[in-house]
Amino acid sequence: MRKQERPPEPEVLQLKSAKWNQQWVELRQKNPSAQFTWYSHEGKTARDWLLDELREMTLSHCAFCDAWPMDDQSLESIEHFRPKHHERFQHLAFTWTNLYYCCDKCQNLKGGQWEDELIAPDEDGYEFEDFFEFEVSTGIIVPNRCASPELQKRAEATIRIFGLNEGRRPFRRRCALAQWQNNKVQNIHDIAYRNFIEAASLRAAEAA
Repeated sequence: MRKQERPPEPEVLQLKSAKWNQQWVELRQKNPSAQFTWYSHEGKTARDWLLDELREMTLSHCAFCDAWPMDDQSLESIEHFRPKHHERFQHLAFTWTNLYYCCDKCQNLKGGQWEDELIAPDEDGYEFEDFFEFEVSTGIIVPNRCASPELQKRAEATIRIFGLNEGRRPFRRRCALAQWQNNKVQNIHDIAYRNFIEAASLRAAEAA
């Protein structure tokens, strides 16, 4: 999960987020099973207003697993980090700091899960190496063995809830590394799983 810097709040949310958040809270109070929809402004949904700026924040990579590219719109989504259906967080449904560019896999695996230990990639002081490390031979991401128990607990929750080792994800990290090592990609931002590639490259350099 690569460190990110969040840009300023888009104008549409400066204008509308308080109203839209209140609308969603009131709707859920009246109907606890109400399904979420993106409210509209000037003929565009909030999702359409925000996608471009969220993509720029991550250079079009998934904010959580770093998958790239997501050219097919069916593969990209906006993740509510604090779940919009959770009673504690309904008032954050249209809040800029709660929204992240996300692949469909991460969003589906996380669903409405929440644990207070979850790490946000743009939270103050976040550094990847403080929480995580990789098993380069397998492509698996694990909590940093040298981190404090508290940081390891947060890393474990984030890996589990976003399914960062689920399915073929470890294999895909190793495939991306092979592409990079074979000079098939010139710019690190034009390939998925950048942290894995950097960690593996650093380890190889240290062993040389």
